[in-house]
Amino acid sequence: MHTDIQFATLDNAVSLYNRYWEGTLKMEADLKAKNLLKRDPWKDGFQELQYYLWHHTGRRARQGAAMNAPDYAHWHGFFQMFQVYKDMQDIYDYRIKHNKIEELSHVMSTGPY
Repeated sequence: MHTDIQFATLDNAVSLYNRYWEGTLKMEADLKAKNLLKRDPWKDGFQELQYYLWHHTGRRARQGAAMNAPDYAHWHGFFQMFQVYKDMQDIYDYRIKHNKIEELSHVMSTGPY
């Protein structure tokens, strides 16, 4: 019974993560279609945040849920992941509205390491 609950919790966490990841993929496709992504992803705030969402905050959310570590799953995972996602939405909205890439991204100095 405990194992079933743990697997269900992990499945739910991965499902929630996937909803955010799919949102980033849609935004990325829109930006790519309008040529609003820089060639170097490490100099592009949107793409850098997408990496953080996948590798840093997303990994902590998924692995925290897998290892029954609620502090990592929530505070270091989903909570920060939601903040990163909202920042990505702001960059996306700016680029779509103005049809240009912002001149300087603040991400490089404030990313969630």
